[in-house]
Amino acid sequence: MHDDSYGVPDYGLIAPISVPEDSRVPDEVTGIATGAEYDRYFRLHRDSIDLVDWTRACLTVNQEIAQDLEESSLTEDDKRAILTGLVTVQDITLSHWLNLFGSPEDGTP
Repeated sequence: MHDDSYGVPDYGLIAPISVPEDSRVPDEVTGIATGAEYDRYFRLHRDSIDLVDWTRACLTVNQEIAQDLEESSLTEDDKRAILTGLVTVQDITLSHWLNLFGSPEDGTP
């Protein structure tokens, strides 16, 4: 893993693209979607859930995806990419837990 030109870790999941700064999802009227349209398009739910609820949601998603992958017609590369994404989310989630409960002397990142 390395950082891209913006200093963001590149996990090799999705190649970055350049879009105008104010761009969201194009719509037929203005060419720029509202925040609500953007969220609907990408199925984003902007709730402030706590870390426990987030972790439970992650576990549920992990279990459901693992079951779906067994019966999926996806290629092995696609399955590996999905699993890599799940591990990335788990890594971030565990890092948040360590930020809350880890101590400097325990050697955690």
